Amino acid sequence: MNIEGIFAIFCVFIGAPSIVFGFIYLRMRNKHSIEKMRLNKEILELELEKEKTHLKALEIENIKYDRIIKDS
Repeated sequence: MNIEGIFAIFCVFIGAPSIVFGFIYLRMRNKHSIEKMRLNKEILELELEKEKTHLKALEIENIKYDRIIKDS
């Protein structure tokens, strides 16, 4: 068997599948990365909403204490 035959067999059975599965792997990795960033964004938005709610509760409590101070 000559060198060109060995190279052809190598390309068909090792090289081509490696390239194809490499691209599939990169695509899946990018897809998971995008999903992870989307979920992280949702978490941050929920934390922001939590802080807004906490701030609103503090404002209401502050109004309550202001009324108590004015009444006394």
